Amino acid sequence: MAASPTYTYTFKVEPQMFRHALYFNTFGKQRIQSVIIAAMAVMGVGMLLANLIFHVEMTSVMQLCYIVIIAAVPLLLFSCEHSYRDYKKSPLADAVRSVSINEDWLKFKVAGGADSEKIEWRQVSAVFELADFFIIYRDANLMVLLPKSAVAAEELPKIRAVMR
Repeated sequence: MAASPTYTYTFKVEPQMFRHALYFNTFGKQRIQSVIIAAMAVMGVGMLLANLIFHVEMTSVMQLCYIVIIAAVPLLLFSCEHSYRDYKKSPLADAVRSVSINEDWLKFKVAGGADSEKIEWRQVSAVFELADFFIIYRDANLMVLLPKSAVAAEELPKIRAVMR
């Protein structure tokens, strides 16, 4: 039996791509969670308007609740922007990365660092394809980006099939 081919890609993760991935990670990865956050924010604004404009009496606990709900979304946005700015200033923004992909495993490397172990696909928690890149989640805290610009056009269908 012939060994399956291994595809290796070398690239940099541009700050804007990293930013897009951060926003996807925060708001797009768990879509139902994002819908709930949006609904809660609308409800919080509604409670604020009811309290301030229509003079609906609310306990201090209810007022505290809508303040916390309203503050959550800007805090999530701040967190994304803060991480983006930190990345942009860090040496990681200029680091050359490589990803090797096989039907059975994948491997990551950042220039100057050690290779990762070969990771079997069953150890990957999720893979998402966005317009310009793939996001590979080894776990909830580690995402690896693979820009589509690093992949030859004729290899994209093969890579999609492997990631399925």
